[in-house]
Amino acid sequence: MRQIQKRNEPQSLTQWRAAYQNDPNFGFGLVDANLRGEIRQALVAEQGGLCAYTGRRIDEASCHIEHPKPQTHCVDGEDASFANMLACVPAPNAPALPYGAHKKGAWPDAAQEAQFVSPLRPGCGPRFFFNLRGEIAPNNAADNAAAETIRRLGLDHPLLCQLRKAAIDGTLRVRGKGPASLDLRNARRRITGLSAAEQNNAILEPFCFVLQQALEKQIGRLEAIRDSRRPRP
Repeated sequence: MRQIQKRNEPQSLTQWRAAYQNDPNFGFGLVDANLRGEIRQALVAEQGGLCAYTGRRIDEASCHIEHPKPQTHCVDGEDASFANMLACVPAPNAPALPYGAHKKGAWPDAAQEAQFVSPLRPGCGPRFFFNLRGEIAPNNAADNAAAETIRRLGLDHPLLCQLRKAAIDGTLRVRGKGPASLDLRNARRRITGLSAAEQNNAILEPFCFVLQQALEKQIGRLEAIRDSRRPRP
């Protein structure tokens, strides 16, 4: 998971709100298909082309609008607020996935909000640890909210772990069961490139937050090997 910085809502949504805010049924249910498409497009750009929960690649056609505060628990048009919208896999009306937004469903309710580590929450990213097999765990064993978020969103599902592992192996140049062959110079270059993409609000690599951790491990391993070979005074 990576932290998402919300931007200004699309102008078309602002205009829609002005037109419908006095409607007794005001809410997301009144948003038509065309406007939903524009909202998805804005969310995809805001998120660097990645699903908010899983880190998979998305575009306007392959995601749906997710409400981190579930629509079931929204009041006073909260479900029509851009601040309560994320783009997540899969596409609208696509078969349900065993992880991510569909797995999350109507969780959390008001009593459980503190147990949800939202991608909109500052500092959310470092609360999760990924190993080189693509497996996820709380970075701190005592972080019950991170553990509950993993469970509720199915972020430890084997299919998602496999996707993360494939991305890690491709980045570190892992072949079969052998060690990673990415050298120190290129590992540093790759991690710099990931950081630059974040800073420039560019389209991000799928699972970039996972790759960041994998590259940090590779750099640490290679630096230790290099230092162990230096002559001692």
